[in-house]
Amino acid sequence: MVKKLERRKRMIQAARILFSEQGFEKTTMQKIADESNVGVATLFRYFPKKEDLIIEVVKEAIEQHVPYFEEIIHSNKKGIEKIDDVLTVYIRFISEENRETTKLLEAFELYTAFTPVEKRMLEEIEKAYGEISHIISEIVKEGKEDGSIQLSISDEFIWNTIFNMFGTAIKKYTLYTFLPDVILPVPNQEELTEVKNMMIHFLKNPAK
Repeated sequence: MVKKLERRKRMIQAARILFSEQGFEKTTMQKIADESNVGVATLFRYFPKKEDLIIEVVKEAIEQHVPYFEEIIHSNKKGIEKIDDVLTVYIRFISEENRETTKLLEAFELYTAFTPVEKRMLEEIEKAYGEISHIISEIVKEGKEDGSIQLSISDEFIWNTIFNMFGTAIKKYTLYTFLPDVILPVPNQEELTEVKNMMIHFLKNPAK
């Protein structure tokens, strides 16, 4: 049983490396089998379709960040302080060590835009993203209960819109770090921290 789990993990890791380097389309099951040192027939026994591996790789890329947010929600801070920590985690995501993850997530979005995707694939990825979204929603709820966050129902809609745009921008900026700054400048830490402070101010004083 342990050997099977190790072999499965090795296949997923090999697929992740190849998907990052070559993309989903150009990566074949034979290449993944070679990279993981198993026969292609063995690979197909574990993953009948390449899409099954894509699901596992993308889920892993998302879920590896969940512990950061779990640590925040379980801290003894007020809701507004936890949101500050959440936004800081997002800003720190713009780093070289996260480029591979960003490439995978961007590649998956492009893949689903041009390739028919099974509903179960999207549902599993949505579930993975949902773990993080749920934690953040719970933090906002805590903040409203402890009085550190002041949001009406309409304000909460605005906040969710701003936060989603911020998250999308952070992911894009991480990808843009591959490019020379003269082509597409990326906001520095100070600029992003200023945006974060504006978002925190909105949570404290949405009407001001």
